[in-house]
Amino acid sequence: MRAATAVSPVNLNAVKMKKLLTRSLSGIVYVALIVGAILGGPVWFTVLMSLFSAVAVLEFRKLVMPPAGSIVQKAIAATDLLTAAALPLVSFGFTYAEALSERNFSIITAFILVLFAAYPLLRFTLALYDRSERPFAMAARSVMSIFYISIPLTLASIINIASSAFSWLSMMMFIMIWLNDTGAFCTGSTMGRHKMFERLSPKKTWEGFAGGLFFCLAAGAVAYMLHLNPDFSLAAWLGMGAVAAIFSTWGDLFESLLKRNLGVKDSGKLIPGHGGILDRIDSLLFVAPALLLYIILILLF
Repeated sequence: MRAATAVSPVNLNAVKMKKLLTRSLSGIVYVALIVGAILGGPVWFTVLMSLFSAVAVLEFRKLVMPPAGSIVQKAIAATDLLTAAALPLVSFGFTYAEALSERNFSIITAFILVLFAAYPLLRFTLALYDRSERPFAMAARSVMSIFYISIPLTLASIINIASSAFSWLSMMMFIMIWLNDTGAFCTGSTMGRHKMFERLSPKKTWEGFAGGLFFCLAAGAVAYMLHLNPDFSLAAWLGMGAVAAIFSTWGDLFESLLKRNLGVKDSGKLIPGHGGILDRIDSLLFVAPALLLYIILILLF
């Protein structure tokens, strides 16, 4: 019987370094893509959110639904993916609202209403002809993919459009999400003692959460000092930092809940070292709706 071959520390370190390099490079590309789309303007950002929406819904479908076999199931998959790609494009109506004539804007408004009315009507009708074991459950999962992924990304596009009037909001939203991840990792890995949500994420600690919150609050304070948005007071920027930290954490935990229930480590393999696109935008899916509500409250009060 042959003895097990020991892995030398040098080879082990080389593998770790290669994984770290791969993760770092793919992370840089992801961040550059987001920043470039924001700087490129609402059209580029909205198209990127549309692409993210379609890919993330595809990943979600692969996790919770069997492969499409029949013609009806393929029609269902096409309906989900086309709706996922189309929803963020709805924000184009807000982008060009002032420049459009009343007639053209009415056409865009009608398109939005048709999209929201047609999807459930078509999806639920197709469920009647779906001969899988649990067509009702599959329909519910389809609808969840749209509400969980596509609608929040549409709201992220609307926030990006609002950033033309309320400067830097979209950029700061992403900066705070990334800083929350960085602060939570650095603080949690060095000082983490008290488990935060061990049932879903054994590595998350209250110390890590505090570190992420501190980084987000610091980013808000810096944004105020740099006068990135004259309409935002220091309290408003700090509030935005708190919203980003809290909902970013909840978004990450919710995807952990999903993956633990399904017994998977990653949502996909699209991004080397990071998993799928859903693994990268899980925090955004909670932060974007929460931040939009926060902005509306600031405007109202």
